[in-house]
Amino acid sequence: MFSEILTEYDDVFGVGCKGKLTREEIRRMHDLLHKRVANVHQGLVIDLTDFEGYEGLGALLEDLKVDTAHRNDFARIAVIGDRKWMEWGSALAGALTRAEMRWFDTGATAEAAIWARGF
Repeated sequence: MFSEILTEYDDVFGVGCKGKLTREEIRRMHDLLHKRVANVHQGLVIDLTDFEGYEGLGALLEDLKVDTAHRNDFARIAVIGDRKWMEWGSALAGALTRAEMRWFDTGATAEAAIWARGF
């Protein structure tokens, strides 16, 4: 499942992912992202602390479509989570976005938001 986080900021979009994401959840996340991207031009924060992966190949492919569609929408992307996702995510992210990316340890949500906002 996913949830919107950092709703107190209007210059950053935040999303937290938990468990395994389904294709339908990715689609709902994409719809929410479309609504927010018109107002958010600075940063994106993705919290993968409790993320366990995707529920099938269809969910992974749907996520790649979202990443590709929004690859130029954010100046900075902050990713929060365990080190296990960093290697995989770093390799993939370089191919999918031009945004500056930075990884933050679990629990560093405030620091990630500050950085993603450009402060």
